[in-house]
Amino acid sequence: MPLLYPPNAEKVVNLHLQNRNRTNHIAIMNRKHLILLLTASVALTACQKSEKQYHTEVLSVAVETVGEASAPLGKHYVGKVEEDSSTPVSFTGMGTVSRVCVEEGQYVSKGQLVAEMDPAQCENTRQAAKAALDQALDAQSRMKVLHEAQSISDIDWVDVQTKVRQAQASLDMATKAVKDCRLLAPCSGIVGKKMMENGMTALPSQPVCTILNIARVKVRVSVPEKEITLFNPRQGKGKSVTITAEALGNKAFHTSHFVRSVEGDVMTHTYDVRFLVDNPAGELLPGMVVNVTTEADDSNTEGLKTTVPVRCVQQGADEKLFVWLAKDGKAHRQPVQTGPTLGDRIVILSGLAKADKVITEGYQKVSEGSEIREIGDSGLGNRD
Repeated sequence: MPLLYPPNAEKVVNLHLQNRNRTNHIAIMNRKHLILLLTASVALTACQKSEKQYHTEVLSVAVETVGEASAPLGKHYVGKVEEDSSTPVSFTGMGTVSRVCVEEGQYVSKGQLVAEMDPAQCENTRQAAKAALDQALDAQSRMKVLHEAQSISDIDWVDVQTKVRQAQASLDMATKAVKDCRLLAPCSGIVGKKMMENGMTALPSQPVCTILNIARVKVRVSVPEKEITLFNPRQGKGKSVTITAEALGNKAFHTSHFVRSVEGDVMTHTYDVRFLVDNPAGELLPGMVVNVTTEADDSNTEGLKTTVPVRCVQQGADEKLFVWLAKDGKAHRQPVQTGPTLGDRIVILSGLAKADKVITEGYQKVSEGSEIREIGDSGLGNRD
């Protein structure tokens, strides 16, 4: 029996298909609208973040204006303090050290007891020498009577007198050996290094300690050969130099006396110059590192230099030195070439011009193009 369909069955199916297509189309449109809304939201958020990111804070910095150099600078060297003299102190004989009376760094006066050696052996030698002298004197007194009676020859009498003198010399040497068991300081100064302790065996000329004379010290510097003509050995006294020691709070010492080595170092092409400095208070100690600055030559206009605080000079990733300048309210990186340091400042050989403003405080926070606000100007760009 064939299937019978309602007369409008085809129309109903078509309507159903149209409704389903419309529903799918609406779902697709809703999905597109949702994607557009999400994209717009992300873009809006990114824009807001970008606005916040590019909103920079104005940094406060202190600056120092570079002025025109007004005074020449002298030569600058780094030196080392040396004692004026070093005296090794030793026993003259051999024996066992019974006591060492000094310590390193102790001040000793001339004639002060430094060490003692066991005097037993020396005392025995002295007693033997004294007995020999007594014997010789007794023989002399007996032979004198015979000589006056002309019972012995003059030659025998001279031989007796010679033995007496020999015995006396032996006793004197033995007595001195006993005295030398007490080692006394030959000069005043500071004990530098102690080489012997109690119980050790002392040998002749083997140092027990060294005594350093620091009432006057020498400051040794190495001077390049192109500058050695500044120190004329024929004069022995030249321009005044200033010596400062950081260990003493940059206390300054002044001198104009020096001695110069006549042989240079073949590797470094430098000559040693030693400045003689009075040190009555003993403040300068051997081994201290000091800064030596020569007196400026007013006729040398090439010595005019600009200085800035050492802390301002920084080293970049390319290992080149630079400072930060303040220009038109922004930070600018400026490469420089430096010279010697002068205390807490450093000489700028090139890279800065008159009226440049060097950032001295707050430079740690700035970068190229950072907006800045100046809060001070010391104007000390040429302090020497």
